[in-house]
Amino acid sequence: MRKEVIYLAGKEFKDILREKVYILAFLLQLFIVIGIVLIGTSYAYIQTYVDDPDSQGTFLVYSEVEGFPIYLNDESIKSVALRDPEFNGALPRNIDGVIWALDNDSIKVLLKNPATFEDLSEPIKRAYLKAKLKGELPDEILNPLSIKIDPKNYTYNLADLFFVEIMQTLLIPLILLLPIFLSMNILSDSIVGEKERKTFEILLASPLKRIEIILGKILPTFAISIVQIIIWVLVLSARGISIFNIPLLLVFLSIIMLLLFSISIVFSNISSNITESNLFLTLFMMVVTLVMFVPIPLENPILKEILSYSPIIPLIKIASNPTVDLLEIGKYMAIYSWLSLVSLLIALKGIAKDENIRL
Repeated sequence: MRKEVIYLAGKEFKDILREKVYILAFLLQLFIVIGIVLIGTSYAYIQTYVDDPDSQGTFLVYSEVEGFPIYLNDESIKSVALRDPEFNGALPRNIDGVIWALDNDSIKVLLKNPATFEDLSEPIKRAYLKAKLKGELPDEILNPLSIKIDPKNYTYNLADLFFVEIMQTLLIPLILLLPIFLSMNILSDSIVGEKERKTFEILLASPLKRIEIILGKILPTFAISIVQIIIWVLVLSARGISIFNIPLLLVFLSIIMLLLFSISIVFSNISSNITESNLFLTLFMMVVTLVMFVPIPLENPILKEILSYSPIIPLIKIASNPTVDLLEIGKYMAIYSWLSLVSLLIALKGIAKDENIRL
């Protein structure tokens, strides 16, 4: 990357930090995030009175023994793979506990309801020994195996389980997208502001290529968005909400950022002032929010199929599941990468047109 691009990105970053309105916008986001968490908590308590609390779920399973989850399934115990053995977050409502199958002939079990331990211990022991010895075993071999409940018995409030479910399926995507929506405004204001000050033509006349100018504008807003997303993940973790697959989540959100930032540049190209660009972005974000977060009953199968590719779906699957289908997520990434490149090309073509520069 040329040093001129880095210099432009550094200048843009300093300009953003000097604008008090963006600092206030960050504080507003913090207020919104806290408000969303409180709303989720309140709704969760309401749901404890109207939902069925006796639904049976599955277990998160961390296994150092090959084949253990398969044999668990044979014992009618459903499992979801757990990659991190240090898992200690709140369990979703459809997860009944955690099982750690260790390679040193021991098993740890964390249960929402310890009263079910007696019913589960024998099937878990059988599955463990079958996995270790690759076959059927007589019952007398089961006795030497020790199985213990994790010292940190899982204590939970039913409302916490509803809260986790609400956050993971609706509110977490909104929280993770908030920084991107804010950065769209920052990027648009930067470009249209230069057009209003008549400095954008000077920038285009510099040795920088158009793609380098866009990179110099996008990089600071990209960095700000990523930092904010990480902060919100930490805030949610402090509340006991586990966000899974964070590296993959950041990659997917980066692709979404490129798409939305390119669209923001397109709006900047056709806007004559900051007020006009903000109006375009506000209308765009209202439509996007409606499509993403409001369930719309549709009879048309084509429209249903289109909405099934909403970025909210992979976002939920990545953030709320310990394990993901990489092929399925890769399909979404490929689609949004292609849309991002198309939007970027449109932004590149429009950024230097005379009618978009001279006011």
